[in-house]
Amino acid sequence: MAQPKYQQIADRLRAQINNGALRPGERLPSEPDLAAEYDASRNTVRLAIALLTNQGLVATHQGLGTFVLRPARPFTALLSRVQAAPHEQHVSAALPVVSQADESEMVRLLVETGPASPSVAEKLGVAEGDSVVIRRSQHFIGEVPWQLINSYYPSDIAKGTPLEQAGPIDAGTIELLAKLGYPQQGFVDEIGARMPNGREFDFFKLASGTPVIVVNRTSYSSDQPVRLTRYIYRGDRVRLLHVEGNVPEGSRNG
Repeated sequence: MAQPKYQQIADRLRAQINNGALRPGERLPSEPDLAAEYDASRNTVRLAIALLTNQGLVATHQGLGTFVLRPARPFTALLSRVQAAPHEQHVSAALPVVSQADESEMVRLLVETGPASPSVAEKLGVAEGDSVVIRRSQHFIGEVPWQLINSYYPSDIAKGTPLEQAGPIDAGTIELLAKLGYPQQGFVDEIGARMPNGREFDFFKLASGTPVIVVNRTSYSSDQPVRLTRYIYRGDRVRLLHVEGNVPEGSRNG
């Protein structure tokens, strides 16, 4: 069975992108020009462009045209360090493993107080609408946005502490919680995928149809949940890695 015309056009444009005939940053021919070249209607051409957009190969800018995107640079997120005691764990415990470590990570941090959503309330064991402290951070490697982290703390734990204050916590939140009387004894991870909300769509500069991966990590003291952290990644550029036991360092790259 012959492929639909729009798929044939998309395949030919994709081949030109893959072989370098159309280079990153280069503008595709206009819709009328593509329609003439492939003897197709403009609606058929739009379907082909939409397919390439959903595959992350091109992006259309209103009034300027459609441009070839630079190939995605994948990142690996290390979910946990099971050999480390809680007080020795990294503040995020979700670290990038980057093949070309020539660009440093940049973080932007926002701290706010808001009502607990149903999902946050369930994880933290508080009532829906109860006040929680939210520490939101945006993570970039070079200029590439690669991770969002949203950490939620019950107000009765965070109120009047550095968790409410803007700026990084030098010793890390795990050590701070321990000093406040809530030493972390363990955590539970739940991993899923969904379509992005508006904030996530804008941050990652996503094409339509691209999902995000969400890791919900609920951290516990000996008798209660003390923090919910949501690690959010764009689903087409990040793989999640869990390491357990004594594994050679090079094996972590798959």
